[in-house]
Amino acid sequence: MEIFSLFMLWLHIIAAVTWIGGNLILAMVIVPHFRQNLPPVQRIQLLTQIGRRFEPVVWGCVGVLFFTGIVNIFYAVDLTSPTALSGAFMRTLLIKIGLFFVLVILTALHGMVLAPQLAAATENLDPDLEELPPEIKPLRSRMSIVSSLMGVVSLLILLAAVALRMGI
Repeated sequence: MEIFSLFMLWLHIIAAVTWIGGNLILAMVIVPHFRQNLPPVQRIQLLTQIGRRFEPVVWGCVGVLFFTGIVNIFYAVDLTSPTALSGAFMRTLLIKIGLFFVLVILTALHGMVLAPQLAAATENLDPDLEELPPEIKPLRSRMSIVSSLMGVVSLLILLAAVALRMGI
């Protein structure tokens, strides 16, 4: 069973790296590059295309993380022990699980609500416009806030994962 446990942990890490790493690459490399080199409408249109291509990967990773997370809990926690549900490990695990669900909600809000709204609001605009119309700016601002929250929550999940491995 150690091989299965190792495989589940490996899958969990691969899915986390793919989802969180993809989000961080978008936020730290692609968006800043587009911001410097493209007018806002073109930037939104390209990011929408990238998001649509990345979305199945994201939701696949969410499914893998959910499944492997449950399996990994059963390997990490002795549920027959009377103290299994107490202590620092369990507290950190519950924090990590809570953050995971917050990230899933933020991801759904970003990808299923705000991104389609922003794409629809900009689809008939001239791609070479140098400034977005005023009615679109609040929507773009909400997208930016949700994206930033996704980045912060992602990093907190990684911190919780490290803390779990360290027994904190």
